[in-house]
Amino acid sequence: MARKRHLLKLLCFSVLVPLLLAACAPAAVPAVTAKPAVPAAKAPVAETPASKPAVAPPKLEAPLPTPPSATPKLAVEEPRYGGILAIAAYANPVSYDMIQESVVQSVSPIAPCYSGLVQHDPLDQTKVIGDLAKKWDMSPDGMSYTFYLQENVTWHDGVAFTAEDARFTLDVVRNPPRGVVSTRKEYVAAVQKVEASGKDILKISLQYPSASFLDNLGDGRMVVVPKHVFEAKGNMRRDVVGTGPYKFKSYVPGSSISVVKNSTYFIKGRPYLDGITWYIIPDAATRFAALRTHRVQLTPFNFQGLTPSQSETIRRDKELSDNIAVVKFRAPTGQTLWMNTTKSPWSDLRVRRALDLTVDRQKIIKVAVEGVGEVGSFMPPGQWGLPEAELLNMPGYRLPKDADIAEAKRLLAEAGYSQGLKVPTLSRDAPQIERAATSAKEQLAQIGMDLTIVLKDQGSMYEMLYRRDFDIAFTGASGGLADPDQIFGQNFVPGVPRNFSDYKDEQMSEWYKEQSRAMDPAKRKEIVLNMQRKLHELAPFSVLYWAIYESGFWKEVRHVGDVSVYNNMKFQNVWLAK
Repeated sequence: MARKRHLLKLLCFSVLVPLLLAACAPAAVPAVTAKPAVPAAKAPVAETPASKPAVAPPKLEAPLPTPPSATPKLAVEEPRYGGILAIAAYANPVSYDMIQESVVQSVSPIAPCYSGLVQHDPLDQTKVIGDLAKKWDMSPDGMSYTFYLQENVTWHDGVAFTAEDARFTLDVVRNPPRGVVSTRKEYVAAVQKVEASGKDILKISLQYPSASFLDNLGDGRMVVVPKHVFEAKGNMRRDVVGTGPYKFKSYVPGSSISVVKNSTYFIKGRPYLDGITWYIIPDAATRFAALRTHRVQLTPFNFQGLTPSQSETIRRDKELSDNIAVVKFRAPTGQTLWMNTTKSPWSDLRVRRALDLTVDRQKIIKVAVEGVGEVGSFMPPGQWGLPEAELLNMPGYRLPKDADIAEAKRLLAEAGYSQGLKVPTLSRDAPQIERAATSAKEQLAQIGMDLTIVLKDQGSMYEMLYRRDFDIAFTGASGGLADPDQIFGQNFVPGVPRNFSDYKDEQMSEWYKEQSRAMDPAKRKEIVLNMQRKLHELAPFSVLYWAIYESGFWKEVRHVGDVSVYNNMKFQNVWLAK
């Protein structure tokens, strides 16, 4: 079943869809106060369509049925100015640093404060359009890009934005200074040199042509940060100074995060809202109650949005369905069970294989997410994933589990664990992930693995994961798009910070480089399929399932756009009908 290579918006329910139109998504963030902006001249510029890479991967149709097109068209509405959009968040942010953070709770409330060079079109994320770059040229050989930047743009503290800020940011992402973790370093691995020419021209030279370069650059987390602030502070963990449509206002831990309209934003007439407030509500039932009672107008566009049962409640209740739209979409987010290969017994392939053989992915999907998830390999099902017929006949994926469990017991005995072993286990405290961990615990007991699950909030857990202070851990792996440079480049390549298993394999590293520079889509796909087959042999971690998310918003919220987890997070085009 073919799929789009981006986060796919799939099903829009009831009378909703024409209400969706253009910008952003949800999450959470920590404390600090932004400096007041100094007024700057506006540069009235429209969002510009992107130039395409020399050879682009083929565009594939969506895998799930789309809703019928019989919905009557709504009259064109004139956008209204004003109002505060209320969004449900689920946790405190780890920090404000868009270079170092990846988790949605940290980046979503901060993203509206920043701009990137380019961005994914809020209406169609298969397209890349301009942001700080109003246009660009690509050389005929695909080896260099020249970006022509918006003029008269200022940072929120009043300092003028220049091409030097963009150059500095890309160089930090490529070669982070000591103490800074660049979580998307692999996104720009193709870059050889970045040069600023004057105030408004940026040239990027590549080491090799890259079909995914613009897609990677357009990731919603690939923002440009102010050189003068970063150099003074050493990072952006406690400072929010951007050029985006909103300015940071306040953060109250455990309560809320607020941003306010940037009146000097370089896009004329935007944003429409006076501000946005994220209310931090850790409990899923309480978040749903806040949506139903109109205390919030939008749920997170991630795994903390709506449960399948909550979505069904809205659909069955006429009053709710008349007022609240439900959107269902695939996200390139895999629920992953990481094994720390730097520690015994997980340094032993036999022990890792035993675990991977035993977990019942189909059962975990039923228990953890009420059956709304997909079995997949190390890329999401679809364009880059292993063929379903191959995958579902592989050890660890095939049903019934009897032969795999017998082999797992044999491997453990061979490794010296015939009497079983105790396994300290980390899990994020999100209900879905906790349920996945509990289900895996029951399954692994069949081969003598006794899991002791310790729940951690996301911030604490990620600190331990980055220190490699764990045995096994349940958490996610994701990218902005379902592209190998993003999924592998951020999570599964040896040596990247978010590859928490810390496995090492020269062949995998070499294949990753080859696929990244393969401009022939068919050749690139074959390399990516071989990478996944190799990972099944190495078993440094297990992907339990790939996510299908459901989220809800009140229909008064206009221009929500093409829903995703990490892109379309700026809300510059969103407005309230009442």
